Amino acid sequence: MDLSDLFAVNKRIIGTKIMSKQVNGRTIKKTVVGGFCWWAFFFTAFYAMFSKKYKTKGFITKMMVNLLILVLINCGLSYLFDDSDWLWNFAEAIYFGLMFNTWYYNQLIRNGYHENHQHESLEFE
Repeated sequence: MDLSDLFAVNKRIIGTKIMSKQVNGRTIKKTVVGGFCWWAFFFTAFYAMFSKKYKTKGFITKMMVNLLILVLINCGLSYLFDDSDWLWNFAEAIYFGLMFNTWYYNQLIRNGYHENHQHESLEFE
């Protein structure tokens, strides 16, 4: 498992990305929305576990390992600085919200998806 993007805040995705992959003659498309993920902010790695949108090989395992690493960092900082648990929990939640979709995008690339640069424009009404 590659955790090189765990702390790659400067490599966050910007904008909506359409990812596609050919499987048995069928094209599978997945949409990755750049920006802050509020569901990941509130539910961290458990959002990936219970959401159908983020079902892809290896993503749930990666999210649980990321959560474990961040919780260990959180525990260490809470031990060093008394009565600061709320601050580290809040910072961890913000970090998960910021990086969640980028981690998903990177996992899709590792699973063989390619960014579709010539997709139809996404229009919202």
